[in-house]
Amino acid sequence: MTIHLSNVVAGQTQSAGDACTLRPFLHTDFSHSPSPVVMVDHFIMTGAMAAPQPHAGLCAATLLLEDAKGVMQCQDSEGNDHEVRAGDLHWTVAGTGILRTQQPAGPARLNGLRIALNLPDRLKSLPPEVSLLRAWEMPVIQTDAGRVRVVAGKHGGWQSPLATPEALMILDGWLRPGATQLLPLAPGWNAWIYSVQGELGVRARHCRSGAPPLPKRQGGDPDFAVLHVGSALAASARPADDEGVLLLMAGKAPAHYVLIAGPFVDEPVFRRGTVVMASQRDLSRALAAYEAGDFGKMRQDQAA
Repeated sequence: MTIHLSNVVAGQTQSAGDACTLRPFLHTDFSHSPSPVVMVDHFIMTGAMAAPQPHAGLCAATLLLEDAKGVMQCQDSEGNDHEVRAGDLHWTVAGTGILRTQQPAGPARLNGLRIALNLPDRLKSLPPEVSLLRAWEMPVIQTDAGRVRVVAGKHGGWQSPLATPEALMILDGWLRPGATQLLPLAPGWNAWIYSVQGELGVRARHCRSGAPPLPKRQGGDPDFAVLHVGSALAASARPADDEGVLLLMAGKAPAHYVLIAGPFVDEPVFRRGTVVMASQRDLSRALAAYEAGDFGKMRQDQAA
């Protein structure tokens, strides 16, 4: 197994109105693809945001981190109305198209990640489906090294109850100072790794034992990178190989990370906001469907 690490991308904090700041990451920021990840926003939201936004051709996940304060109200054109709290995951298979809003319900400081995951073209015709996974439903693995919440997929013998159209793993983990953790990466999978807090070392081990390191190159070790707070990288595992391993290492302070991994969607990405298609023609059709009202309508009290 050969695992390639991308460049490290330091997220730049931006203002999204008076009530929200975010660090945005796009798939095009990375030298190796983080697919199925298309984009991730680390947001801190304290007040009302924009009008309902169209989503199509992807899965949208909103993970509130455990230090979030208050309630996020998530409403959509399918009639769903969810109250999302600290540690919860709000999950939407957007498929053929849906409108969504996500707003604080009352006083709040909502700290979380908004994640857009590409769907293969064969699944973009799925009807919209929305669910809410509570924090208490997620398996929690506690070891001497730290603590990991299995938000989606399988890890360490535990399985999240979240149903996803394609295989997926989302981990929300803490490492104690100086601790290490091994994370398998399946052939043909990519991982996106983000440092929420602390300094995180990432080493590509390639396989559990016996594999030589990649040859050294001028400018540094291609097998190793350091993520400072608010930075991310992508790790890509070659298909038709054995399972590889990533080694995560905390520095002198506790490290908090989020890892998102899944099979590479080997298709073009044509995107307008949170509408993602595999061709310009399909993107134009999806945007025309949205303009025609085919993504549904919000209730009056939701759209206000």
